[in-house]
Parts: sequence; C-alpha cells; structure tokens
Amino acid sequence: MASSIYYLTVVLSAALFCVGIAFLLKKPFFKLSTSAVYQLDIILNPLIDEIAKDRLILKNLVNLLVNFFTVLLFTLIIILFSIAPIYALVSIVPSTILDTNSIYFYLSMLIGSFSLFFLKKKSDYSYWSKLLHTLVLNNYHVGKYLFKLEVKQLTNENSKNNKFVIVTGLARAGTTALIKQLYNPTIFHSIKYANIPFLLAPSFWKKIYNPKKSKERERAHNDKVIFSENSIEALEEYFFKVFLNDEYIKNDSLIAHDIDVELFKNYLLYQQLFKNTKSDNTIYLAKNNNFILRFESMRKLSNNFKVILVFRHPFAHANSLLAQHHNFSAKQTDDTFVLNYMNWLGHYEFGLNQKYFDLNNHNLLQNLSKNDINYWVAIWINYYSYIIQFLNDENIILVDYDDLLNKPNELNQVLLKHLNINYQFEKINDFTSNKSFSFKLEDLNDDLSAQAIEIYKVLIAKKELVS
Repeated sequence: MASSIYYLTVVLSAALFCVGIAFLLKKPFFKLSTSAVYQLDIILNPLIDEIAKDRLILKNLVNLLVNFFTVLLFTLIIILFSIAPIYALVSIVPSTILDTNSIYFYLSMLIGSFSLFFLKKKSDYSYWSKLLHTLVLNNYHVGKYLFKLEVKQLTNENSKNNKFVIVTGLARAGTTALIKQLYNPTIFHSIKYANIPFLLAPSFWKKIYNPKKSKERERAHNDKVIFSENSIEALEEYFFKVFLNDEYIKNDSLIAHDIDVELFKNYLLYQQLFKNTKSDNTIYLAKNNNFILRFESMRKLSNNFKVILVFRHPFAHANSLLAQHHNFSAKQTDDTFVLNYMNWLGHYEFGLNQKYFDLNNHNLLQNLSKNDINYWVAIWINYYSYIIQFLNDENIILVDYDDLLNKPNELNQVLLKHLNINYQFEKINDFTSNKSFSFKLEDLNDDLSAQAIEIYKVLIAKKELVS
C-alpha cells in the first residue's frame, strides 16, 4: 500500500514538474534566448556608431541578466514544487522507501509527463519552432553575417547564369498555382518552405535540415492549395526587407523604391544559393507579389530577367482578397505568431497587418473600410492601373487567371516559348473555381466598378494569347 502511494506521488511530482516547465518557464526562457541573440545582432550591426552600440549592448545586457536570473528563479521554484509531494509523504510516512532506480519509478515519471499532452494547444508551429523562427528572422544583422559566409562559398560556376524569372501579381491572382505548374527542378531552382527560417543561409540550414519527403497539407489560406516542405513559395521578400532595413515599409503602406547596383549584385548572388548543386545551370524562379515596387529600377540595371504578371477579374479578385482578409485576421488574433511570421516574410496582402501599395491611385482607399468589398476593388485598381505603364516591356508576360484555370497546358506552352525553354511536362487538369461572391453586386461602388472594368479590358487586350 505504501509503495503504491509513493509511486502515485512520483506521478504527481512528474506532472507538476512538466506543468511548471510549460506554464512558468516557457516565456522567461523565450525572452532569455531572444535577448541573447539580439545582443549578437547589436554587435554585428555596422549601421550604428560605437558609442550608440555600447549603449545598446549595455541596455540589452541588463535585460539579458534579468531574464537569466528569472529563468534560474523559476527553475528553482518548479523543482521545489515538484519534490514537495514526495517530501510531504516522507514527513507523514517516515518509513516510505525512496525508490529512484526501479522500473516502477521510471514508469511513474513517464506517466506523470503525459500531462503535457493535455496542455498542448493546436498550432502549426511548436514552441521550439516559434523560438527558432524568432531568433533567426527577427535579427537582420545576424542574417547578413550568415549571408556573407554563404556567398564566400560560391564559385565562378555559380554565377554564370544571371537570368531569372519572377512570377508576380496582386495577391490571390493565381501566382501560386502558376508557379507550381511551371516549376521543374531540372530547369529551375527556387526558395522552398524547407529553407525557412534560414532564408539567408540555405546551405548552412540544409546541413541540419534537408527533408527528402514531407507530408503534404492544405495551406493556411483554406483554398485547397496543397504544399509540403519541398514546395516553392514567396519567400525572397525577406532578402529585401533585411538589406533595405524595412525602409520601404510604412505604417499603412509599402512604397515603390530603387535598387542600387550593390544590392542588385547581392540579389543575384542570393539567387545562386538555392541551386540544386553548385555546378548546375538552372534558372532562378521566384514568386514575389511585391516585385512591382522595385521593378522599374531593377529593369534599369538589367534586361536579363523576365516577369510573369498574373491578373484576374476585379470583382472575383476583390472577393478572394476580402475572404482571406477575414481568414487571416482571425488566425492572427488567435495566434500572434502568425502575425509576426507574415511580417517577417513581408506578406502584408491581407489580415491585421495589411498594407496597400503606395502607387498612383492609393487615394481611392480613403474612407473605405477593409471589411468593405469596395476597399479591395480599389486595391485592385491601384495595383493594375500602375502596372499598365510597363506592359510594353517585351520581357513582361501578362497572364489571364482564366487561362490558368481553363487552359493550363496551352498556357504552359506559351510561357515556355517566351522563356525560351523546351521540356515536356505532365498534362495538367483544368482547375475549378468558385464563382460565387460573398457580396451583392449592388454593394459595389459604381465609379470604382467602372474604373476596374476599363482597366480589366486593357489587360485582356494585352494578355498573352492562349489558343
């Protein structure tokens, strides 16, 4: 009887220890880790003078020490509370045998640790995943340092092919579907989900984490698009955020900006880091919905890249944007990490962190609520009225979303011809699209609707013809 009570007490102690770690130690340890890496980021920051750097180091050192001693204190409290039941049992029943070596003791410890499963919250990211993402993505100068180390490993073979292809358009235009059907690893190299969070040091991360196969699942958009760790995605924006130090990102908007020669050279080097092998001659392919913000200055620096620009009927497009705005606003409210994650990666298309492109017609957005379909029609007008000026560029390929849905195989042939690429791809089934709207047509502002339709007609007239 006494032994049974003892092992039940061990179960309780193990449960208290695990619960204590989960509730008391997670946040202090998170703060300790982030402040430690931030200290390194300050040291590596070349943009501040030595006096300012010393002040920042000293200020952060105080936080670091506070967090360190907080972790020690909480660890001590957890240990004391964990052993308290056993201490109480020994005090009440002095004859209790303190077994710490038998199989029963270890089984009791194991059973007690199962309490963690009852505390686990449903999330796409574990505690350790969130911590790693925060440490890596939130410290730009650590990233730059790792990037320099990666670039040093490049050979002359890596930089022979400076051609690249960008798939872009306003979010929800179908860019993900297009890049998925176009991508072929024998022709292209690109950034994949598996490269997160070390987006500036993919070779380093590949030595640690290199999944050959991974589970496919539906992405957070709930749009039936399936992805895995080996899928390519819009992840290169982090490079520009780091090297431009977020200067083009304002409170409510993203502004068009220039790319200088040095940054463009680094961008070309960055592309080479994602090659399948050091000696291959594949072409860099990326999806980036913010690319139009720097297209003009980048074109002045090079005519050696092609842009596939996707558009969609304005009302269907606005409807999709509004739906995702509600979807991600809810997700980001439930889990602030989703909000941080999208901020790090430069995804400001919808959700609580939504920002508009500061272009020719952004004034149309004034006095419109983000929960109003007309706001998203205005977003569409703002974007596509701006890109019309670039459509005479022979290296821009304008793609209609309806062609992507209804004629994917014919569209692929057209794209490959433009890209001067010849390979056989598997036949693609036509897509199906939900044509229903979550709004009534009479809810649309007449002036905005008319503007949108006129721009849409221009795009239709200039799009790539698909037989």
